[in-house]
Amino acid sequence: MPPLGYDFDQPRFAELLLRKFFPEKTDHESALLRDYLVRHLDDFDRVSFSVRIGAGATLAPGLTPNVQRAITFSTKKRIDLVGYRNQRATLVEAKTRVGSAVLGQLLTDRQLWLEEFPDDEEPRLVAIGRDSDDEALRVLGAHGIDVFLYPLEVAAAQAG
Repeated sequence: MPPLGYDFDQPRFAELLLRKFFPEKTDHESALLRDYLVRHLDDFDRVSFSVRIGAGATLAPGLTPNVQRAITFSTKKRIDLVGYRNQRATLVEAKTRVGSAVLGQLLTDRQLWLEEFPDDEEPRLVAIGRDSDDEALRVLGAHGIDVFLYPLEVAAAQAG
């Protein structure tokens, strides 16, 4: 599979665990993604941040090629993190509070992924966050979405 975002393979995994910030991520998203990677980086052969999928916005005629490329790039759907193990992708969305709305986002990501990579295996869907509620966890679980929560007080204790 060609590089899709900001790619890191196993020889660069140690670098990821030393970073405080990840490409195109806020401070909060970076901290949450780091908490996830500390626990799950060994699950993957390669990871990519800010992977864009889908077609993006419909473009107005007459735009220069550079403007067309910029608009298309910036309006595609963006997956926070994609982890790869062989030919199977894990699509990861990071939210401070994991609610049922992430279901729509991950199902959209899944569909667009399968359209762009029809030969890939069914991707694993993962939501990560600081907290959630029983109802959202039940709904996401019923759709096969794995949820990992890293409360701030636990993350701070493990970092220190």
